[in-house]
Amino acid sequence: MESIIIIIISIGFLYLIFKPKQKKVAKSREQKQEEIYEEYKEKMDTYLEEYRGNEELYKQKKIVLLKTFSNELNKNLFFDVEDTRRLIQRLIGGN
Repeated sequence: MESIIIIIISIGFLYLIFKPKQKKVAKSREQKQEEIYEEYKEKMDTYLEEYRGNEELYKQKKIVLLKTFSNELNKNLFFDVEDTRRLIQRLIGGN
């Protein structure tokens, strides 16, 4: 009885060790760009929420945040200059 349990456990371990690995499907450039847009939109909405009553301060904080996003996107492999400009324009129009 014990030998059967040991054999079953051994087969289970061997299966775990040698089972075929599932390949991770790489996201397309467009999917990754859309994820980054959604992330920035959420950050911007959360950060600017407390400034909604004061339009002047709201605009100043939004400009600073958009400049920060633009600098980050310039270093991102998924974005070229035109992609960065389009995403920033979407963020400007979104609020």
